[in-house]
Amino acid sequence: MIATELREIKDYWTNKYPNIFITLYSNEDGTKFFGKMMGAEDNIDLSADTIGELISQGEAFLRKLK
Repeated sequence: MIATELREIKDYWTNKYPNIFITLYSNEDGTKFFGKMMGAEDNIDLSADTIGELISQGEAFLRKLK
C-alpha cells in the first residue's frame, strides 16, 4: 500500500516536472519516509514521519524551482 502511494506521488511529480530526478522510499515498517529530488542546479534530501509531510517538503522544493 505505502509503496503504491509513493509510486503514485513520484509519477505525478515526474509528469509535472520531467526534468527533476525523484526517488521516494520508506523504511521496512513504513514509519519513516525518505526521498531525494535533483534538478539541474538544486537538490534536496527528504525525510518525514508521514507521507503528507513528505509531499509538503517535495512541493516546497518544486515551487522554488519555478
